[in-house]
Order: sequence, then structure tokens, then C-alpha cells
Amino acid sequence: MLSLSALAFSLLVAAPAPVPHSNLVIAPCDAGEHQQFEVITCDIELKNTGDKPIHVSKGEAAMAWDSIETGVITVPAHGVAYIKAKASLRDNAGYVKHSFRFATDEPGILAVRGSNVNAFVSTVLDDSAPTIDFGMVKLDGPLPSKSITLASREVNDFRILEILSKPDYLDASLGPDGRTVHATLRKDAPWGQLHDKIKLKINAPQQPEAWISVDANAQGEVVPDGDPFSLGLMRTNNKNEFLVRMTSRSGKDFKVGAVTLERLKGKADVVPCVPAESGCKLVRLRVTNDQALGRLQGVLNVELPDFKRTLPIEVVGMLLSPEVKVHDFNEEVEKAREAKGAAQSVAASPTQPKGIDITQAIKQTVNKEADVPPPGKGPLLRWSVANEGSIYGYIVYRADAETGPFLRINKEMIRVIDDGGNAAGSYQWRDNSAESGKVYWYSIGMVKGNGEKQPLTGAQKIIAK
Repeated sequence: MLSLSALAFSLLVAAPAPVPHSNLVIAPCDAGEHQQFEVITCDIELKNTGDKPIHVSKGEAAMAWDSIETGVITVPAHGVAYIKAKASLRDNAGYVKHSFRFATDEPGILAVRGSNVNAFVSTVLDDSAPTIDFGMVKLDGPLPSKSITLASREVNDFRILEILSKPDYLDASLGPDGRTVHATLRKDAPWGQLHDKIKLKINAPQQPEAWISVDANAQGEVVPDGDPFSLGLMRTNNKNEFLVRMTSRSGKDFKVGAVTLERLKGKADVVPCVPAESGCKLVRLRVTNDQALGRLQGVLNVELPDFKRTLPIEVVGMLLSPEVKVHDFNEEVEKAREAKGAAQSVAASPTQPKGIDITQAIKQTVNKEADVPPPGKGPLLRWSVANEGSIYGYIVYRADAETGPFLRINKEMIRVIDDGGNAAGSYQWRDNSAESGKVYWYSIGMVKGNGEKQPLTGAQKIIAK
């Protein structure tokens, strides 16, 4: 059976019906590279190719912390206008897309249009997504404590200055090293899946805060048989009905009050368990077809008056029209691997290189006479990387000793060379801040498209000339 994540990447969608022609051409705004917690303003371009003015209004942001102009903007005939959007990057990392929509006075389905603000978001943290995951926790048993230590090779003597906020159901404190956060789940934590943030003030000039994600599956007296509950693959020509079983861990009977849905269209009611069983209730969930196709992710809220609580149950699924074909993702991947293996066996030769020795990635010599090194007299760093598809750029770190501490020394990230993917990327960078005669240790790090940082090379010793 295909997982939902696999389905998301393996769908082959039938050709859509023709879309009515629009005279309004909308270009997304590419904001470039930014730092976490910036608020960026970007102008979305609106171009009118028609002979009559088009009016745009009622701008809305998909996320509550973003904003867009709401007033009327007139796009003149054969002219251009702009609608200003603001995106709060918060703790985003890597390539991000903030979505917006607005109304137009074009007829029919063209009356509501949308666009995006795109950016690449960097963080000073070595771990781009620090997380404390408590896993499944029974709140009537021993409560877990976890710690996480943050680090940064971009801030000299990195420190956490204070805890700005935390979930009420969590006790949190700073360790004496100024980099570690200790967290303990409380008995009064809400039931169900918990996803929150511990917000910290840090001493980075370029980034005022760092957030730690907190995840837990907190189980009380009543638990569902799946959280998140998988709806699987659904078709719009089927009756998509599901039974969510809830049981009392002690076996005692309990009452169920109101049952509501968030971010998912459908109906839900309570039905008896079959066969009848003490401490058991069933919620019948009917997913309706009058909602956006694709991945569905919502919350089923079940009121439990005996416990004065509401149990939220996450529900996820994929809703598709009948004509959409689904191919087995694992099968397609295996075919691709077999094809690639066959091609490599034909092309292989005894003299074929076996790969790049990353310990040789930093060199002070020029490998190709055609390369023009950067100006200056400082140490020249050169490296070459194959298979750069997932890489956004590179960072150069330097230390006075092999054991560190290493700190970033290139202000601007060294972007991946876009050569169509036909050759290994070759790079060179000169450290003109080095003092002549001094011994330094250098290493290269890479930043992936999702913001994740990984080492590319080990430490290399260089004496500045």
C-alpha cells in the first residue's frame, strides 16, 4: 500500500480542462536570500495584456502572520501595476513559498487569482530545524524530560539570552552553558498530538530569535486507534466514510459531546461500537467532495464532557478525481535505479574515477589554467562537487586550531553554479582576511535546498603567505 507521502510525489494527473483566457498575467515575486525572522516586502507584478483596465482587490494572505494590500488596484490596459505583499519568515528554512490571493473583476473562475512570494531563508543555527520530540507519552505515568543544545558556527561565542515564550503545558529552563534548553512535559498537557514552539532570544546580530519545535503524542484516559488517523486514497466518485474508534484505557464507559471538524469539509457523528463494548465509542466521519483536491489534512475535535476536555485527532488523506492515475512510487523508483545501473555498467572502464576524495577538496594550487582565481594574496580554497541537485550553496569556516572553534568567514553564501547539471561544480574562494605567516584551519560546509547544513570537507591546514 502506498503511503500518503509517496502518493504526493507519484501522481500522474490527467490533462486538465481548458482554462478560460485571462488578460491578467501574474508573476510571483522572488525575494532572494534572507535571514530567519525577517519580514520581507515584495511587489507582485500584475500585467494587463487586454484593451480594458482590470481591477484587483480584497487581497488575502494564506498565513495569518503575512499580509497583502486589500484596497483596489487598477491595472491599466496594456500596462503594469504591483500589489505589495509582506511575508514574515519566522523560523522558515531553505526554499519557502508564501501564498496570497486576491479578487479581480474578470468573469467566472478568473475572478479569484493568486501568487507567491518566494525566498531562500538562512539560519545562524547549525541545526536548521531544532526539535524536542517526546514521542508517545502516557500522562498518568512518569513524565519525560528532554534537553537540546543549540550551536552556531556563524556567531562568535553563541549564547541563548532568555526564553521568550513556551507552551503552558511545558516546564522549560536554560542550562548553565547558555546553549542548552531543558524541557519537561506537565500532567496538565492537552490530549492528542502537540505541535508547539519554545521561542528563544539569542545573541546573533543578524537573527534575534531561534525557535525549538516541540512535538508529543500525549495520551490521556481516552485514546483514538490512530493519531494521525489515515484516510488513505479517496476518490470523488466514492462514498468516503470512516470509523474512528476511541477507547478508554481503564475500560470504563465515557460520554462524547460535540464532534467538529477543522480544515476539512465533512460530517461527523457518534455511533455505537459493534459488538457493544464498555469504554468504546466510534466516530463516523464522512468526507465530502466539495473541497480542494489533493492532500487533505484536518482535525477531528471530540468533546469529552466527563473529563472536561476536547480530544483533537489529526486526520490526513488524499482526495482525487476518478480520472487521476496513480503509479506505484516504489516501483517507479526501482525501475529508475535499474536503468541507471545498466547505463553505468555500459559506461564503466578500469580507468574511470571512483569519486572525489573530500580531504583533497581544499587546495592552494590551481587545477585548470583557464580558471581565474579571485584577486588578493590570501589562501586560495578550491573544491569540486558532483551531484549538486539538492545543494543551494556553500559556506567557508575557519579556525586557529584543528579542533576549532570554527566560524563562518564568507559573508555571502557561495551559490551553486547552474550549468544545467552537466558537469561537477568547481569553486574557488580566497581568504583575504588571513594574516601573513599565520596557521589556519579551513573546512567547507554545504547548505541544502531545505536549509539543512552538512559538512563537505574535513579540516585542512593552511599557512597564509
